[in-house]
Amino acid sequence: MNPEFQRNLWLEASPRRIAWAGVVLLLIYGAAITLTRSNPYGALPALGGVGAVVFVVCAMIWGARASGNSILTEIADRTWDFQRLSALKPWAMTWGKLFGGASLAWLCGLTGLLMMVIAGLSGRVTGLATTAVFMLALAVLLQAISLGAALIGVRKARAEGRTARASGVLGGLIIGAILLSWVAGSAGFQRGMGTEGFGALFTANGLVDWGGRLWSAAAFRAVALTLFAAWAVIGAWRLMRLELQMQNAPVIWPAFLIFLAIFAGGFVLRTQGFAASLAVGSLVVALSAYAAAFAEPADRVRIRQFAHFAAKGDLARAAPLTPAPLAPLLIATLLVLGAFAAPTGSLMTPELGQAGALIAFLLRDLGVIALCRMGERPQRGDFSAVVALGLLYGVGGSIGWAVGQETGGALFAPLANAPLISLASGLAQAAVVWVLAAKRIGINAPPSAPASVPAT
Repeated sequence: MNPEFQRNLWLEASPRRIAWAGVVLLLIYGAAITLTRSNPYGALPALGGVGAVVFVVCAMIWGARASGNSILTEIADRTWDFQRLSALKPWAMTWGKLFGGASLAWLCGLTGLLMMVIAGLSGRVTGLATTAVFMLALAVLLQAISLGAALIGVRKARAEGRTARASGVLGGLIIGAILLSWVAGSAGFQRGMGTEGFGALFTANGLVDWGGRLWSAAAFRAVALTLFAAWAVIGAWRLMRLELQMQNAPVIWPAFLIFLAIFAGGFVLRTQGFAASLAVGSLVVALSAYAAAFAEPADRVRIRQFAHFAAKGDLARAAPLTPAPLAPLLIATLLVLGAFAAPTGSLMTPELGQAGALIAFLLRDLGVIALCRMGERPQRGDFSAVVALGLLYGVGGSIGWAVGQETGGALFAPLANAPLISLASGLAQAAVVWVLAAKRIGINAPPSAPASVPAT
């Protein structure tokens, strides 16, 4: 058995804790039976509903917290550095903490899922299997995201000279999700056009239009969420590799971005055409660039190493040092260019022109984020970057609109009515910002320590 899984299993699911959890669950299910004695349909429907609540609370909420804490507790107890030196492989460490840390939560949650299945079979509920797969995939997705967020928090804290804490990781995850939702719903991102299809994962009924075909909504949700859960687990594994002093080849992250673009673009393929599908994919990939820019540690040495090896043409050594925002920037750019080249695409199409202008402003924004986060106090960089972007879009956009209406506003934000002005302005601002960011990072300085660990 995996030693890390076994260790977490004994810590989280000891006989005493299992016994106490069993008592609590018996009281919950017993109370449900007692309260529904007079129900003409029997107690099973009520037990199914209670079981659903138990699964959500245990497997999703408690399990996600336990998965993240499996790393953060080690940090607090000062035992994580010893584990990083162990002989365990990254995959063994990943699933040992992911499922071992949440083992008791899974045991409790699965009792609820069992109650749901029994109640559904007795009532001959249709789509029971897809519902069960959907709930299991959602639980794995949340737990893997929590573990990945904890690993990101640990890497950022180490780079900023502080200690990662559960409150900070959770707060950063919540604030980041809120900010990304605001950005996705902004005018520059065409009011969330790139993310509209993701609502089908939870709200679609009947049929879902994706990829030019109609799919059963229940089956589509189950399959799609299972794929996203698999990607989340892979992401946690890749982050674990970095924690164990290994280097990752830039393959998995671009592959996920391509998957994300295909998933988002498939919802408009039949109704709006191939060019619009590529544009929608570019929007969601561009949104991922912002997330990657804030999630990556503020490590000037690593960026200098990447610039040094890339300038020399040593791609084998530059590839594992590639900054995370670079892949979404390039893929989003290629998708927009592909949309322009499509038979129905044109730079003069307002939506496509705005998508092209967005790439220019994305390049500028990544420079602003790098400029703020690569300073002498990187622990304050995230907040400074958010404030700087807010001032550029909020104050700058307001002034531009007051002076020149749409033309003036296009100087500070990608607008569909003046895409060429937005494109030129965004590129000019990006050039200025990246000159300043390069000086702060010290791109021209020699690398401090060349990378020697091979990427796999």
